[in-house]
Amino acid sequence: MQAGNRSSILIIKEMKLYIKIFAMLMLPLLFSACKKNEHSLDRTLDKSEIQYTVTQDLQADAGGNTVILKNATPGTISMWDYGTGTSRRMIDTVKFAFKGDYVIKFSVLSGGLEVKMDSVVVKVTQDNLNYVDDPLWIALTGGVGKEKEWVLDTEGVYFAGPFAFYGVNIGWLKDGGPWGSNTTGCYGADCWNWGPGLADIYPNMMAKGDYGVMTFGLKGTASFKAVKPMENGIIQNGTFFLNVNSKMLTINSGSILRGYKPAKNGITGISNWTNYKILSLDENTLQLGVIRDKDVDGEGQAMLSFNFIAK
Repeated sequence: MQAGNRSSILIIKEMKLYIKIFAMLMLPLLFSACKKNEHSLDRTLDKSEIQYTVTQDLQADAGGNTVILKNATPGTISMWDYGTGTSRRMIDTVKFAFKGDYVIKFSVLSGGLEVKMDSVVVKVTQDNLNYVDDPLWIALTGGVGKEKEWVLDTEGVYFAGPFAFYGVNIGWLKDGGPWGSNTTGCYGADCWNWGPGLADIYPNMMAKGDYGVMTFGLKGTASFKAVKPMENGIIQNGTFFLNVNSKMLTINSGSILRGYKPAKNGITGISNWTNYKILSLDENTLQLGVIRDKDVDGEGQAMLSFNFIAK
């Protein structure tokens, strides 16, 4: 055999050896790549393992009106319900304007399950009306010791109609950034508006009729009442909280006067009828926005504004 042929045979044998070694090294990687990913939730904590506190700040208020809520359990999601509102924060501060007993309910999400804790009763011994002495509180309720009634602008007295569409990032219209031909009101990327007239609203977007009256009051507590002829005449009694800083309104045990796509019960396409964006509020008018997240016709997200006028 010639020297050149022997060299070629050796090279071929070495290449085959390298290929075998490479294949053996790659097998574990191939098996691990093909192995099914395994995901598991963390263990659900026992009730005894949940650490939280509800503390009245007597330095802030002699009557204990300021209450500090603290979830000290890492890896959990907080769910607070303090009667006048709710919170998902690990640490939050609540201010009660009126004296009385308030039930603080607390639970956490742990390991994919809800763990409910024992309720805590907070006793507030004095009124602190500074917490509701704000122009927005007064515009909404008429002031301390009073109540104020609101109706949908079904005849287009102040607005184009009782109903309008906005982008989901529209908020308080007196602040925020510019959008379209407007100088304020935008707080993100999705900022637009369509205010259909009465001819467009009835009957497809809303049924024409008497939607009733909703009342916000400050007589001893922040009370809410809604009489709803268009929802089988139900009467709702609850409470509310107005966050002046975030321009959010929270209603407990009730919802605003409403209607949307009546032929398909379109209000079911809005999952949150508790928290509302305040778009505008003055002595005569009120705009409250809710997010349409699961539209009955499959349309995308939008904010629906319900437009009210003082009765």
